[in-house]
Amino acid sequence: MAAAAIVLLLEVFVFNLPHWNSLTKPAPSAASEQLGPGLHRLDDGTARIEDSSQAYIDADADDQPVEYVYLEPSSSTRYAYTVSNDTSARIDVMPTGSNEWITGSVDSFSYRVDSSAYLKNRTGYAGSVSKIRVWFQEPKGSRIPVTSVTANARVPFQFSIIRIILMLAAAVLLIALRPRSSLHRTTLDTHNTKQRLGFWAVIGIPCAAAFTWALAGNGLVQTPAFFHHSNSYAYDFNQFQQTADAILHGHAWLDLYVSPQLLQASNPYDAGVREELLSRGAYPIYWDHVLYNGHYYSYFGVVPVILLFLPFEAITSLWTDGGLMLSTITAGAFMLCLAVLFGALATVRFVERHFPDASVASVMLAFVLLFSGSTIMAPICRVDFYTIPFCAALCVVAIGLYLWQSALRVADPALGRTRRGRERTRVWTVADRECDATAIRVSKSRLFFGSFFMICTLGCRPPLAALCVLLVPIIIQIAKQLNRRATARQAAAGADAPANAAARKRHLPAGTRDVLVTAAVCAIPVCAVLAGLGYWNAIRFGSPLNFGNDYQLTVVDLKNYHEPLNVLVEIVLYYLFLPLSFTTEFPFLTSTQTALSSWQCYEPIIGGMFFMTPLLVLGFAFPFLHKKLKEHDGWLTCWLCAATGVLMMLFISYKGGLLWRYKIDFAIYMSIIAMFVLLLVLQWARRRDYRGWAKAVLVVVLVATIFSGVLCVQSVFLRNVSYPLVSDQPGIFHTVRSWFQLLI
Repeated sequence: MAAAAIVLLLEVFVFNLPHWNSLTKPAPSAASEQLGPGLHRLDDGTARIEDSSQAYIDADADDQPVEYVYLEPSSSTRYAYTVSNDTSARIDVMPTGSNEWITGSVDSFSYRVDSSAYLKNRTGYAGSVSKIRVWFQEPKGSRIPVTSVTANARVPFQFSIIRIILMLAAAVLLIALRPRSSLHRTTLDTHNTKQRLGFWAVIGIPCAAAFTWALAGNGLVQTPAFFHHSNSYAYDFNQFQQTADAILHGHAWLDLYVSPQLLQASNPYDAGVREELLSRGAYPIYWDHVLYNGHYYSYFGVVPVILLFLPFEAITSLWTDGGLMLSTITAGAFMLCLAVLFGALATVRFVERHFPDASVASVMLAFVLLFSGSTIMAPICRVDFYTIPFCAALCVVAIGLYLWQSALRVADPALGRTRRGRERTRVWTVADRECDATAIRVSKSRLFFGSFFMICTLGCRPPLAALCVLLVPIIIQIAKQLNRRATARQAAAGADAPANAAARKRHLPAGTRDVLVTAAVCAIPVCAVLAGLGYWNAIRFGSPLNFGNDYQLTVVDLKNYHEPLNVLVEIVLYYLFLPLSFTTEFPFLTSTQTALSSWQCYEPIIGGMFFMTPLLVLGFAFPFLHKKLKEHDGWLTCWLCAATGVLMMLFISYKGGLLWRYKIDFAIYMSIIAMFVLLLVLQWARRRDYRGWAKAVLVVVLVATIFSGVLCVQSVFLRNVSYPLVSDQPGIFHTVRSWFQLLI
């Protein structure tokens, strides 16, 4: 009740502070429309920019102090021309008795979000002014959907249900995760109905809602994502759909026209040669495609095509000639929702196996650590053609890890039997090391399909296939338990030992046979997928090991390009330790601009791993926790993750460069190590009933977790990243931005 009261007070008095403040200001001036010579009014209510240096609207301020200005959107709902949903504007003021303008800082608004059309005087001048001037900082030809300007506008009172729901949800999480709360005192029990319902309420429903929203906004069918400008490349972002179409028509190359001038060029992979061809009118030359033996190919993995794009086109071809193309964004959103869902399930299994006495709160904190530390926010913020490999890889990895961790099981009489009379089993935990060995079971189906999904990463995002190393400790533990079971069975059959001695001499020990069968179950899908991917590469590029990367038509000639070693250390340091850069403008965070000593593939990133997810620093403690990690079956896993993670980070930094989404390739290893240490810390705090130092440590963990969660939310709204939300969903961006833009 206290939290609800605080939320209500925040809604009424804090978020509506501009409304109460505007009531104390002078009366609003009459709406004015004094167009500058750079603007021309059109019949549809918009004003076209004819000269960017004089694109402004003046308004009288009646010699009063001005704090808020309202830009009246034109009433037309349909415009004759395309109108920007994100218009940059700046307010200048002319003090009373002066002829000099005082310049303000740049702001922005969307004509579709009325609350965003209220702008604040950001000149820093609080005295009386005679005029205000609203500059529109857009290129020539832009249409400005503003009919008039009102100085000292009254900001309307807004009671936002969405804002209240979000604040209540945040309050509930803070209350639920506070020290000594019921969630910290409740032990994880995956068979508890209430806990299962809670999981689906917290994870399942939001994932389903997110996919439903993506489906409603983008539909199932892809509209051709192709554009081209004179003497420039042809940009075609339908490669997954075109690959599916090619397979359905019995060939591997994309059905795209290849320019004869490009084929006759001395070196078509040289960017300078292609630029020369483009300047002479060669058309088309497709950007970021693979050119090999006179055909265009896609160098992206084929697994997403086989799993989603190919079946969709095949099914829709039953009623549409040639079939339909599956929407890239919808497909990516579907895979990301599955990745989050199964990632949460895998986290539950991880905690259950290694820390069976952990609390429900520990699971939630571990999941937030995995979610933020894995950099899954990168593809979430930009679901498009380039992130489909990451979406697909994260999806199959999450499913594979969940199945692997569920493979070793224990028959539990307390769970009863199935309808067919079989014993029900539960997941094996470290507490079952000394359990009745005859109760040990191995789910071969989980091992089989877990291995299948994990090796599929090679056909999505090849570097993530290194995560298959996590099978090693699982197989070792399975082997130990199977040997225990075999020994127990032999001991139980003691009276028959002499009679069976000759048979045992002729055959492998039972435990060894079981282990070999288990290994074979894992190897079969791996070999099958490797054979399929090798065949796919061979029919395209003549070798099972050739993925076609060197034949890309990109910024450099990859056949002759050698990555500079002198920037390797710089990139690694940026990936890990790049500080965050905060601003006073929504979303109060920005991508830090960095520089490299030599050219290498580069995009602005938000911050280093240890700044984005501070709890990752816990991973540095694992070498000093040998005994504890041994108890929880995590010592080998941590060392494998550390070694593989470092190697992958060096490989990605050297071959890939500096890109936000590339952190995914090594961030998961860091997150797993940190999860082990975090759960040990939470276990220690729980045994001390969260008192004294234990309470202080938990508060630090909660603050770091909240900080990571807030950064994840902020990263969604960043402007200076590739394909920001404001370009794709300006309504959402400006709605949320309007909650804060008048408060600062």
